[in-house]
Amino acid sequence: MKLKEVIEFADSIKPNGFTDEQKTRWVSDCEGMVQTQIFLLAPEEIITYSWQKDKETELLVGPPHEKLYLSYLCALIDFANGEYGKYQNSMQMFNSEFSEFMRWFAGAYRPADTWIEEDGHGKLS
Repeated sequence: MKLKEVIEFADSIKPNGFTDEQKTRWVSDCEGMVQTQIFLLAPEEIITYSWQKDKETELLVGPPHEKLYLSYLCALIDFANGEYGKYQNSMQMFNSEFSEFMRWFAGAYRPADTWIEEDGHGKLS
């Protein structure tokens, strides 16, 4: 899923007054959690996004787990709008989806093992 697709989908189900750049920042925060907590990257290796430059960029988590971006973005929209009950529900969904992806990734790739970037594609050594 591309960055712009996450934002367009969130806007379609949760109309809001936030800029694309603000929502991009929130998606970047979510990507940061994926990169540090699941991929075990160091802080200096974290990829962040800018709306103008990266809206066509494919996000790191693909189907069927990409829904975690939507839940996170919707949760932060709710929080910023002061809709704390909705925020709690959206964050519960996000936490469940994030945990599901973490379990799947750990089982499939064993991230604690060495990860090597080769020709733009990662592999375990």
